[in-house]
Amino acid sequence: MKAYLINLDRSPGRLAEADAQLRAAGVAYERVAAVDGRALGWAGLRGRAARGRFFLVHGHFPSVGEAACTLSHNEALRRLAESGEGAAMVFEDDVALDPAALREALAAIQARLDPARPEIFLLCDHEGTARGAGRGLAPAGDAHFAEGYVATAAAARRLLALNQPVRAMNDAWGHWARRGLTVWKAYPPACRQRDVVSDITGGRRPKRRARWRWYVALWRLRVALGQALDGLLYKVCGR
Repeated sequence: MKAYLINLDRSPGRLAEADAQLRAAGVAYERVAAVDGRALGWAGLRGRAARGRFFLVHGHFPSVGEAACTLSHNEALRRLAESGEGAAMVFEDDVALDPAALREALAAIQARLDPARPEIFLLCDHEGTARGAGRGLAPAGDAHFAEGYVATAAAARRLLALNQPVRAMNDAWGHWARRGLTVWKAYPPACRQRDVVSDITGGRRPKRRARWRWYVALWRLRVALGQALDGLLYKVCGR
């Protein structure tokens, strides 16, 4: 199965690291030049993010880094949708691969893969799942990570139709599952995020929420209401 590797032009070191890992795992890949939020700023990204809808989903307006990251994944998905391939892997360049686990995960994915079904198979796990805790596929729930995943062609087309302009982060998998995608986690996890700082950034980051319980409760209520409104808009508009 082919892979797409998202990498900034100004990050050749990350490309070299990811290239070495993918070659060692026997994965053929195509590099996708990431959208550089730091260079473009909001002036360069104007019109490419639906900031109001993003606020409803996430509880804050997007940073240029979040918008750029999602647009970069959209470019990888666009290439998949136009390639004629039934599915492909997508990796970020800060991925750390486990070749043996990747082979096992891909075998489980291939056993049920149908390009006509809009499905995402997460290859990574941020929950610290112990090796041996499970094998095969399990529902992803409300997972939020995207350094490695498999997308079917139908999933690529669905995400592109729903998320242009950017309405939510590409890795808000619970959000997309409520909009027609089926999202799985593959076990054992085949990759993790290397301990490096994201370089598709720029401008302000979302403010860290205060830890007071009442403030957190109000923030969660605001997000819940926003997501309910976003869900209503989806039912009315289909997007």
